[in-house]
Amino acid sequence: MAGILDSFLKNELALKKYLSRFFTGAQDVEDATQETFLKAFAAETKAEIRSPKSYLFQVAKHTALNELAKKANQTTDYIEDSNSSSVLQDRGQVGADQKLDSQRKLVVFTKAVASLPPNCRRVFLLRKMDGLKVKEIARHLDISVSGVEKHIATGLVKCNQYFKEHGYDPTEFGAGVRTDDTAARAEISALLQVKDE
Repeated sequence: MAGILDSFLKNELALKKYLSRFFTGAQDVEDATQETFLKAFAAETKAEIRSPKSYLFQVAKHTALNELAKKANQTTDYIEDSNSSSVLQDRGQVGADQKLDSQRKLVVFTKAVASLPPNCRRVFLLRKMDGLKVKEIARHLDISVSGVEKHIATGLVKCNQYFKEHGYDPTEFGAGVRTDDTAARAEISALLQVKDE
């Protein structure tokens, strides 16, 4: 049975067409498509998805409606109140190169996360995708806080290595740790050390 990744790759254009019903800007459609995939991929690591295509479209709908609700709650600026002609520029247009690069990064990120050991992947996704705090993850998975921290650090290190091996700068993915960041390297090393108890 095809998983979320296979289903996403086969139905990406249909998903974008579906999401374009909710958004006018190409970048909004692109962002919602990526968020849809990441949420569905994260869900698949926690439970079996019996109908990946249907699930992707369901997640897309929820993602779009949540984003529209957020935008509706924000203060609206009227064009008449603006002194700048920049409001009239269409910032929703994304170049073909940007789209292709974005798709490549999404596939690389997915494969990097998929290559993590199962427990590490579960913790990493709960932290990075669901935004849970370390203590919440520890309670949720019934493991120690230090165990959660080690899994997160391991996930960062392994994903960064994967990104570099595939020619990407880890900072392009937002979760990367710069190799010249001595404090971050020291913190990760400390977390990875096995403590004698």
